[in-house]
Amino acid sequence: MRTTIGRHFVVGMLLAAGCSSSGGSPGAGGSGGSAPVGSGGATGMAGAPATGGTMGMAGSPAGGSSGGGTSGAGGAGGAAPWLASPAGLPPTLAVPLGATLKLHDRGVGAQVYTCTASTPGAGGAGGTAGPTYSWVLKAPDAMLLDEAGVQVGTHGAGPEWTSTDGSVVNGVKVVQENSPLSDAIPWLLLRAISTTGTGVFSDVTYVQRVNTMGGKAPATGCDATTAGTDTRVSYTADYYFYTGGGLADWANPPANLPAAIAVPAGQVLALHDHAIGAQVYTCTGSGGADAGPDGGAVTYAWVLKAPDAVLYDAAFTQVGTHGAGPNWTSTVDGSVVNGMKVTQADAPMAGAIPWLLLQATSTSGAGVFTNVTYVQRLNTNGGKAPASGCDATTAGTETRVTYSADYDFYRAAAGDAGT
Repeated sequence: MRTTIGRHFVVGMLLAAGCSSSGGSPGAGGSGGSAPVGSGGATGMAGAPATGGTMGMAGSPAGGSSGGGTSGAGGAGGAAPWLASPAGLPPTLAVPLGATLKLHDRGVGAQVYTCTASTPGAGGAGGTAGPTYSWVLKAPDAMLLDEAGVQVGTHGAGPEWTSTDGSVVNGVKVVQENSPLSDAIPWLLLRAISTTGTGVFSDVTYVQRVNTMGGKAPATGCDATTAGTDTRVSYTADYYFYTGGGLADWANPPANLPAAIAVPAGQVLALHDHAIGAQVYTCTGSGGADAGPDGGAVTYAWVLKAPDAVLYDAAFTQVGTHGAGPNWTSTVDGSVVNGMKVTQADAPMAGAIPWLLLQATSTSGAGVFTNVTYVQRLNTNGGKAPASGCDATTAGTETRVTYSADYDFYRAAAGDAGT
């Protein structure tokens, strides 16, 4: 049976992450434990099991004993638990409220690119310009491996992930962030758009692609002589599969909601949006000679200028924006609500901006934000001002700190004043 889950957040780039050696089938092993995809090698990073050793875990550099031992699981500190949300994740790639980690697989294989000619354009001294050529992603082609290095599925065009139990999940990209490694394909958050079968992928709602290595399109080799040909670029990546996080989860406040930011009695939840974007800060000086006799030396700090985010609904369709004011603007009907902070509470997550209760100060237009009375900012991830980098040399400059958050919009219940 095929279950349609809904439209994605935003785009979908197909998975990838590369091995340290180029292309090919699993190597036959090299000194230092397992080999990565490709022939032999000393850094058995996330490769398919090679002869004489097991695959290294959790994307950490392998450090297995020489002579075919087990590849390392992350050095002296040991590897993170296999079934735990990835560490160091950009806030923009966080899954929505209510999504629960179900499965973690390692992808080992190749990103397949086709040398493609662009459509010739007009211009140039000779009239019509000739075509240009570039490597265009065709599909991923990878094995999915479990914690023990056993193949449990495949990853291919769609993008889709197929389990050996026959279940399949198809996805579309929601958002992407550059990999920390310059030669690796981006990290992604994808949303499931359909599933097939009754196995492990039958109820997947979100997929994260992280810890990518390799997989980027070649910088050369695509021209008129190679047009239409394919090339394979080896990669590895970690794929985290989640369930839940749908509309039913969004409609309920978090269990750990601080009493300080609870809305007053007589309010009902009208709307819930998920924001992905940045908090924008300006490096600002204060004190000094112009600040009076007690001014003292000038001090510098990052001061919030404005949020700059996109609002998404439960289907991860863009429905609005969030900006200076603060205000929230519907891109569907043009309505706007402006707010003012009432109280705040520390976020449970380290490094995240506070949770807030805001009261609407004005609204405009006729639409979803017209009757909003209160706004809660919840489930924040990231967004805090930098701890350094603001001084006399950077005064007046801005920095953007990525974040995600959930916004709950309330209106007065029917029969209460203000309805």
